Amino acid sequence: MSHPDNDSTRKTMAIKVDAEIHAELSLIAQLRGKTLADEHLQAVLDHIERAREEADLGERAEYAIAEIEREAAIRRQAIERLRGGRSSGASATETADQGGGESSPTPATRRSRKIADPSDS
Repeated sequence: MSHPDNDSTRKTMAIKVDAEIHAELSLIAQLRGKTLADEHLQAVLDHIERAREEADLGERAEYAIAEIEREAAIRRQAIERLRGGRSSGASATETADQGGGESSPTPATRRSRKIADPSDS
């Protein structure tokens, strides 16, 4: 499971744990014939896998994508205006409001609403 440290696509993560946790995880790694870094990585991968199965997290991801797209549309319109091109004629507000005039849900309300499937439109 170990990977070379000179791989520029890899990121370093550091965590602080109590001495007891460190000692126990170090022992587990030793007994398994692995490094402490291998055990850390496996724990992170297991955590990610469990998170992918959470329905609420999927809904939050859909909201995040919609928010990114809304903000990108606003920025795209601003860039077009700066370049002097108003080819679409739509304002940033109109572009951001393409979802039928409905404002984006706030983080508090998005939890209680199911994100609409774009294929249903």
